[in-house]
Parts: sequence; C-alpha cells; structure tokens
Amino acid sequence: MMRKYFAPFLAVAGASFGLLTVYWSQKQTPVPPILFPPPSSPYTHTIAASGLIEASSENISIGTPFTEIVEEVCVKEGDRVEKGTPLFRLNTETLQANLQQAEASVKAAQVDVENKRVQYTFYERLQDKNAASAQSIQQAFYALLEAEEARKIAQANAAIVQTQMMRSLVRAPVAGEILQVNLHVGEIAPVTILASSQSTWQTQASGSLLLMGLLDPMQVRVDVAEEDAWRLQKGAPATAFVRGNSRISFPLTFVRIEPYLIPKRSLTGSSIERVDTRVLQVLYQFERKHLPVYPGQILDVFISANPI
Repeated sequence: MMRKYFAPFLAVAGASFGLLTVYWSQKQTPVPPILFPPPSSPYTHTIAASGLIEASSENISIGTPFTEIVEEVCVKEGDRVEKGTPLFRLNTETLQANLQQAEASVKAAQVDVENKRVQYTFYERLQDKNAASAQSIQQAFYALLEAEEARKIAQANAAIVQTQMMRSLVRAPVAGEILQVNLHVGEIAPVTILASSQSTWQTQASGSLLLMGLLDPMQVRVDVAEEDAWRLQKGAPATAFVRGNSRISFPLTFVRIEPYLIPKRSLTGSSIERVDTRVLQVLYQFERKHLPVYPGQILDVFISANPI
C-alpha cells in the first residue's frame, strides 16, 4: 500500500525541487544603487589625469647635516610653526668634546705663531748687526707664515664645530604646518640624502626626518601622460574630483608647467594603470577652506585641452 503512494510522492517532490531550483537560479540578485557615479569632465575636450596634493611651498623635507642621537622632538604632526621655530634637537656631547679640542688647537696654534714671530724678530735684529745670515732670516720668515696658516686652519676647524653646535637645534626654514614626523627621542638621526624636488610624496616622506609645508593654499602636482602633452595649453583651466565621492569637486588655478618629462612615480592603484610611461608635471593651486582633502591624497583631474 505504501509503495503505491510513495512513488508518486517522490515524483511530485522531485518536480517541486526542480522548479524551485530553476526559480532561484533565474532570480537576479538586486544590484545596490550607485551612490557616487564616476566623475565626468566638465570640458568638451579634456585630458584625464591624476594629481597628488602637496603643500603650496612644495613639501619641505627636513634633515640633518650630521648623524647624531635625537635628544628632543619639539613638534608633532599638525602643528603650525613660524620660521625659526625649533623642530628637534640633537645630542651635543660629542660636539662639545670636539669643540674643546678645536679651541685647544687654536690656542696652541696662537702660541706657536707668537713664538715664531719672536724668533723672526730676533733674527731681523741680528741682521742689523750683521750677526745673522739671510738664509736664517728667510727660514724664520717662512716658519712664521706656516704657523699663521696653521692657526687659520685651526680657527676654521673650530668654526665648523661651532656651526654644527648651532645646527644641532634644527629650526623651521619657513612658516608652515608639520605634515609628518619620522624621528623619536633616543633614535639616531642619520644624514638625510633626498631626491630632487620632483620626488613623490612617498619618496620624500621615507627619506626625511620631518616633512612640513605651507597648506594655504594647497597645490596639486598633476601627471599628464606624454601622449597627451601636446594637447596641453599653458594656463588651461582644470577641475579636481575627490576619489570616492565625485560630488565633491573644485576648480584649480594654473601655476606652471615643469617642462621636463620624468618617469611616472605617483601610482593610483588602478588595475589598468600604465607604469612604464613618462609624464609632464603640471602644478595647480586651490584654496583648501573646508574641503576634506589632505596632503598626499590623489585626486582625479580633468584639464581643458586641444581637440584630438
């Protein structure tokens, strides 16, 4: 009896399962709405590029002329400083010892000069009495010159150490804002060798002990691909869009074109981005005001250009 009804039941269950499978496979998952569509150029003919925000003074990398232990850090990120404000201080124990040694050398050189001068004067008096040869007087004269030269060298060495003592307290070269601090008390601050002014934010930040700049106004360093360089017009208007929110856009003011093409260094992270290309860098400025943008941030930039 059960076998009589069990087979039709399995058939109905199988058919229902098949229909449900087909239904769910054909049912489309709802696509979430696009909150911010991709930015579009406001110009009829345009160059699409990316731009890196930096200080209008360009990012200033602060380093040291000699290697020493950091004794004090006087600022932190976000601080606004005036020209001459102390930024950090290096230990001067070694320099003080060097200065004492240099000053002692100056004193010794001064004593030697005085002795050589007395000797030379003595031989001159003997010459008046025909008691000294011309050769003896000449030797005393050259000995005095050598002693005076040695004193100048000792004084110069002492001045170098005094200058290093002054530079052990590193001060702000201009007024601006502290963007990044890459040193701590107790660390050894190495001599900083920086790249050219065309280096990227990442290169500067990794190679400097402290990064600062003037952020009012801000500056955008735009990379124009060499294929589009011929379409660029000097003074061309441009518009920037904030990545992640295309509703935030603002006009840019032309500053200058840096007329030497360089290898592309500022990468945007796009999967279709070319890295084996050269770019012409164009500088623009904008007033930051209340815009949610920061140094080191990448913007989408559209520049009005000649038609293709």
